[in-house]
Amino acid sequence: MRVGVVGCGRWGSKHLEALQKIAGDAQIDTIVACDVNAIALERARSMGFEIHDNPETLVDLFQLNAVIIATPNDSHFELGKQFLLKGVNVFLEKPLATTFDNASSLVSIAIQEGKALKSGFLLRFHPCVIDAKRQIRMGRIGAIQAIHYRKKSIRPWDGFSYALDSLAIHGVDLAEFLLDGQAPLRISEVVGFHNCTRLTLEYPNQVETHLDVGWDSDEDVAELEVVGANGRILVALQNHCEYKTNFENPETVFVECVHPPLEGVLLDFLCGKSLSIASSTGSILRTIKCIEQARSQLIASGCLNIRELKG
Repeated sequence: MRVGVVGCGRWGSKHLEALQKIAGDAQIDTIVACDVNAIALERARSMGFEIHDNPETLVDLFQLNAVIIATPNDSHFELGKQFLLKGVNVFLEKPLATTFDNASSLVSIAIQEGKALKSGFLLRFHPCVIDAKRQIRMGRIGAIQAIHYRKKSIRPWDGFSYALDSLAIHGVDLAEFLLDGQAPLRISEVVGFHNCTRLTLEYPNQVETHLDVGWDSDEDVAELEVVGANGRILVALQNHCEYKTNFENPETVFVECVHPPLEGVLLDFLCGKSLSIASSTGSILRTIKCIEQARSQLIASGCLNIRELKG
């Protein structure tokens, strides 16, 4: 396996580190870091990676099998299309594209070319989230009534990205994962700005998902709470080995973490397991459509009227 990482900034460098750790399991022979930024490339070189500065010649020069794209959101569609047409499997950091139409186009190209196309919904591979879903299916907290997802970061906003596209999208995907593929019926509230947004979605059986995401926060928060008729589950997403429950009496549940979420999602992409918990193509497209509609309704303040999500 010969793998390239395009975009080697803050998050792309995390992909490079994860690939190093799973190189044996995924039978990776070569990892190439590609970026147009000389500083990012020099940092990748210092980590021991081969480097390249031109995405257009990357695949042919290094004879790659797969490419991971971790560039800014608005570049995902063009780069994803370019690499799929080059004949390699593509892992695109979320969002797959910033519009439903472009995301659908990428899916069509992947099918046409016979190549894998995955997206970066790594929280499905979080050991605590996986175990929490098992507990929910066993009926330990009763029927799900609400899901709360919070991702707040002290990191400064980059000045152009939407918190909906980069952060809230994880919460929408987690809701679909925990609700076994159910899609939201409507958006009942969108409040905030580009960099900080609260979003409420309504699902079948009167389940609500509340998302609170943003940058420039006073503290770093990353948590998932699932409220059931008989209890709740709270996962601090930075902790991969334990989470909290209060089914009848409060307790801490310990889980085994063989691979943290990023390593897990990359192993799934590179090894191509037939029974995968990764987001399906349909799930990815539904999530992008939901985020696109929420983004289109986003206003500076106040709540928006309920609007049915179109099928």
